[in-house]
Formats: sequence, C-alpha cells, structure tokens
Amino acid sequence: MIVIPAIDIIQGRVVRLQQGDFTKERSYSDDPVEVALNWQAKGAGFLHIVDLDGAREGKIKNGDTISRIIKSVRIPCEVGGGLRTVEDVEYFLKEGAERVILGTSAIGNMDFLKKLVFRFGGKIVVSIDFKEGRVVKRGWLEKTGLTPVDAIEQVRKAGVGIIVVTDIATDGVLRGPNIEILRKILAVTDISVVASGGISGLGDVKKLKGLGAKNLKGIIIGRALYEGKIDLEEAIEAAK
Repeated sequence: MIVIPAIDIIQGRVVRLQQGDFTKERSYSDDPVEVALNWQAKGAGFLHIVDLDGAREGKIKNGDTISRIIKSVRIPCEVGGGLRTVEDVEYFLKEGAERVILGTSAIGNMDFLKKLVFRFGGKIVVSIDFKEGRVVKRGWLEKTGLTPVDAIEQVRKAGVGIIVVTDIATDGVLRGPNIEILRKILAVTDISVVASGGISGLGDVKKLKGLGAKNLKGIIIGRALYEGKIDLEEAIEAAK
C-alpha cells in the first residue's frame, strides 16, 4: 500500500474542498510545482493531481499548470478532473502522466470506457465517488442511481484494473475514512483500489493497512498533509 499526496487545483492554486463543496475551499499554495517538489522530497512515490475547475466545467482548465508539475518531478503522476474525450486522455499521457482518472465520462458510458481501456490499457483509472450510498459525477454535483458496488462492477466489465474510491462525506473533514464501506468494497471486487477521503492522522493509515486487503493498493491524503496533521514520511513507513 502506497501513500499518495493529493494536489487539487483551482485557478492555478493548490486547494482542498470540504465534502466536495466548491463554496468551502481552503487555499494552501499559489505554486503547485513547489508543492509537488516538496512531497517528492519527503519521499512520495506517486502524486494524485486533480483539475477541480475541469471537474466542475467538464473540460480541462488547468492543463498548463498540471503539465508543469508532471515535468518538474521525477515521480509518476495520475491526473483527473474534466477528462471527457479521447483527446483529453491523450493530452495528459503525452505530457507525461502515468495514469489518467476518469469519472463522469466513464460512469454509465461503457462503450466509451471500453474503447479507452482497449487503447490505453492500465493507464486508465476510474474514480468512484459516492455520497449517501449513491455515485455522483460532474464535479460531485450530480447524483446517479448507482451504488458504488454497481459502478465498480460496470468498470470491471469494461476491463479497468484500478479504481479510486471516495466517500465524499469524509473528504476534507479530517474525521477518518469510512472503514466499513471500504471493507465491503474491497471484499466484493478483485480490482485494485486506491482509497481517498477522510485521512486525519497516522492512526487512520494504520487502520487501513490493518484491513489486510491485498487489493488495497494505495491511499490518497490531502488536507491532513497540508495542515500538518500527519507527517508524510511517517505515513509512508506505516503503510509499508
């Protein structure tokens, strides 16, 4: 299990949202590249970068900023937020992204997803974001009728090998991840899972590690890192 720092971007700034609410934004830096280099220096082996403007508007908005991050670090990056077309996926892969994350464009659009998996293989990741038991999309603003398990089964059939799972109720509030839902998700699928949302301290990392799930491949940490609630080097060691 690896620890992946999150770099969420709005108008070129590093921010965090609370429970996906764009009106509850905390800004941490005007220099995303500096932030990325800092996490790399502290031992991060992977970065999770999201274009929040893109997620909300349905098109890439911070492409130049994200490209600069990718080209400034030596570690692999995954990128999401507003990717809706094959061209969007190609753009970030050509810029050097290791993986691209799809959300809205993948949920309920199996033909499109299968096409991408056929073309790009393991570089395609799907983000399963949910609230109150139902998957949401379009920057977490639109609720679907799918349960997380429904969505995971769909993407598995499309050939996706890795998903990012986020319980929005826990995201950005430092109250701990939803362990029980994660336990159920890990038990019903053999897809590799990266857990996101709610990490508040080292204890949460240890709890997730303690699940003993072989398909829990990583955890994404955001606000807790930026506010000093958790030390990245200690989290990496605990997750090994």
